[in-house]
Amino acid sequence: MSTLIATTVKATTLQTSAGGTVTLTKQTAAKAWCNFEQASSHTVRDSFNISSLTDVGAGLTNTNYTNNFANDDYVAAGHAGRQAATSTTAYWLFPTSSTVVYSTSATSWTGGYSISTSSGMGVLDLFLALCTMHGDLA
Repeated sequence: MSTLIATTVKATTLQTSAGGTVTLTKQTAAKAWCNFEQASSHTVRDSFNISSLTDVGAGLTNTNYTNNFANDDYVAAGHAGRQAATSTTAYWLFPTSSTVVYSTSATSWTGGYSISTSSGMGVLDLFLALCTMHGDLA
């Protein structure tokens, strides 16, 4: 085994000495993420490791993975969203119980907004919904 010490390494593709896929160690990058619209179309704008979305009701969406997670102990994080392209109200997206919740192949999400009090929450389809998932893939 050789050790390479360099100030800058630039590469287009990394491969094993046999030409296969490199296994990276200490991976902490998101294993899946999605920028999608719940409102009307359930459209994926951009994503990584997301095969499709499932509309399971008002404000409820399942993200389905291209490559499954190794177990259902991964971390799924929803981010603030928007109800319309120019909205200014506080909106949220978080993993919740709809049909799947956490499984190795999908996560359930609920989108909504805050209603004037900290305990008031309304569910609705978001124009902008963002989520990331971290964990080991199968």
